[in-house]
Amino acid sequence: MNKIELMMYSQPNCGLCEEAKLQLELAKEDVPFTYRTVNITEDDLLLERFQLRVPVIMYHDEIIQEGIIDFVTVTEALAKYL
Repeated sequence: MNKIELMMYSQPNCGLCEEAKLQLELAKEDVPFTYRTVNITEDDLLLERFQLRVPVIMYHDEIIQEGIIDFVTVTEALAKYL
């Protein structure tokens, strides 16, 4: 089985980012994966790229979802990598 590690681009004081973490935890009940949170405010290039789009969930170079994250979309997107 493939090991799936997602990247979640976020920033401090982001309510959508906190909700995204909850949604990712729900998705983990159906699809095994890990995720790493990256604070975009610590990298100027990431800040420029994602500032108005966070949270952004990515697998490799593919954006799984951005903005409002829901576990159904994440689960369905990751199922194809199993």
